[in-house]
Amino acid sequence: MTTVAQKKKPYFGLTGGWLTFWITVACATDMTLFGYDQGVFIHDLVGPTKTTMLSTVTAIYDIGCFFGALVAFTIGEHLGRKKAILLGTTIMAVGGILQASSFSLAQMFVGRIVLGLGNE
Repeated sequence: MTTVAQKKKPYFGLTGGWLTFWITVACATDMTLFGYDQGVFIHDLVGPTKTTMLSTVTAIYDIGCFFGALVAFTIGEHLGRKKAILLGTTIMAVGGILQASSFSLAQMFVGRIVLGLGNE
């Protein structure tokens, strides 16, 4: 006697070339959005007098990435790959929400650092 869960095909029933194609599409989309998030902002930081502040907001992400890498280095082995990825994704979602809802420059800084932490 088999259950419905046992009859369910993995990977949405895709195999071979089609599975590779859709994984590639998903990865390409992810990396495009990752690069977009890293360098593009819609914020009140436009103009020649605000270039330094815009650069700082952009670069502060790397500070979060540095500390995220240290955390991943210390607890990654203990958590395992799947749990570490889920934890990082959750942290990045919180950072993205903080950025998207930012009403001040300080909240944007915090959002960028939290986003970087999740990018373990």
